[in-house]
Amino acid sequence: MSIKNWFLLSFFALLKLQIPFLLNKAYSFHRDELLYLALGKKLDFGFLEVPPMIALFASLIQNTVGESLWAIHLLSGVAGVALVILTGMIASQMGGKTFAILFAGFIVIFSPTFLRVHTLFQPVGWDILGWTWLVFLWIRHIKTQKGRYLVGMGVVAGIFFLNKYSIFLCIIAILIAILVSKERQWLLNKKLWVGIGIAFLIILPNLIWQISYGFPVFNHIKELNVSQLKNINPLDFIIDQFFMHLPVTWVWILGFTGLLKSQTLRPFKMIAVFFVVVILMLLLLHGKSYYTLGAFPVMLAAGAIAVERLTQNRTFLRVPAVMIPIILILPLLPFSIPILKPKKLTKYAATFTEKTGVESFNRWEDGKIHAIPQDFADMISWKEIATLTAKAYYEIPVEERKNIMILAENYGQAAAIDFYGKEFNLPKAHSFSSSYLLWLPQKITAKKVIFINDKIHQDISKTVGKQTLIGEIKDEYSRQNGNKIWLLENLTKEYYQLYENAIKEEKEVLK
Repeated sequence: MSIKNWFLLSFFALLKLQIPFLLNKAYSFHRDELLYLALGKKLDFGFLEVPPMIALFASLIQNTVGESLWAIHLLSGVAGVALVILTGMIASQMGGKTFAILFAGFIVIFSPTFLRVHTLFQPVGWDILGWTWLVFLWIRHIKTQKGRYLVGMGVVAGIFFLNKYSIFLCIIAILIAILVSKERQWLLNKKLWVGIGIAFLIILPNLIWQISYGFPVFNHIKELNVSQLKNINPLDFIIDQFFMHLPVTWVWILGFTGLLKSQTLRPFKMIAVFFVVVILMLLLLHGKSYYTLGAFPVMLAAGAIAVERLTQNRTFLRVPAVMIPIILILPLLPFSIPILKPKKLTKYAATFTEKTGVESFNRWEDGKIHAIPQDFADMISWKEIATLTAKAYYEIPVEERKNIMILAENYGQAAAIDFYGKEFNLPKAHSFSSSYLLWLPQKITAKKVIFINDKIHQDISKTVGKQTLIGEIKDEYSRQNGNKIWLLENLTKEYYQLYENAIKEEKEVLK
């Protein structure tokens, strides 16, 4: 690319960097963000729900930039910047000229789902970047037939495997696309196997960790199937592929058809096969709609080339092509970025659905439509939980505070207490949920327990002499609405036995 194109593409990329800072003050950290910050305090080669990279990022940010909301979200913005530039580079490699290169980077900014993922500190944004980087190197190999790009694909695959295991689906889809093409001889290329060998060495520490804990990734997938993936309707999955990128859906459709029909894009036809394989695989596996996101930047790049060539003799049409994404994203912004307070967003969503009939933006993982998007509901009430926990803690006499345990039902509650609890000098929280299970003591000697959940289970009630309700989260927009904080006292022998049996049963899975 020319210096001019680099400069202009970088300008769009910097626009993308501003997105994480648009968060409304009514929202705080996301449930998963709080977990990743907790993982950053306990670095390891693996965790029960994610590979180690997000924890490494969390540790890096907390020990350098700090723990403010903007600081934590900054790294997600960096992933967005890289995606804008890489998408423009793909357009260039596929034969796009100045307009296609800049338009490809420009339209990445206007995908509602890309806006969302680059607002949150999660592995998803980096996963999309990893998929796109792999495809870029694949395209470079298609063009040059140089083996170093196959080696590079192995390096990138290994690194991003440590970010999110779903990169494996990208690798499978690429291999299938190559197998059904005339380029299947690539599979005999020594450089490809060198790349695979390097990838294996990169992921080996995490693989050893998985083996030592009985491959918890499979148990995590099983839990997802039971609690979330079973609620995914195949029709909704297909519809979401169009709505996730609504202002620029027409661009990726042009890109897909162009890869199939255009003579100039013919060398890259197998990328259309790759795209179809990704959609079909995740449809059959009942994957979440956003699991396909990594396959879309290359489609947008191909679409940008199609727009450039369709308008080469009518350049005046490029003005509406640029304006359409801007106009269409405006009514969708409140669903993409939490810029409206929950109450205003609820009214806006109701009006939007009434006028358009579209309600999928507020569909949660339970398959139902709620007042606001699930990610936004997961960004409310966490400090309140820590505050109520502190209230319970300081009701305990000073001399007894060293002998208490804070036990949360889920990782979000535990991580919120750990993050916000520093302000109240609270001890570390414990939980049987997610990677918090790894850090639980085998036995406890606590005389009192501060328990956080929406209810007290009957087996716990029977084993404590006294239970006092300290407070409850009351926020209809929060996913934590109804969470209660209890102070449990006069613990019986049965309670300690109940705890030991529970931890033995949970950790049995990790052997």
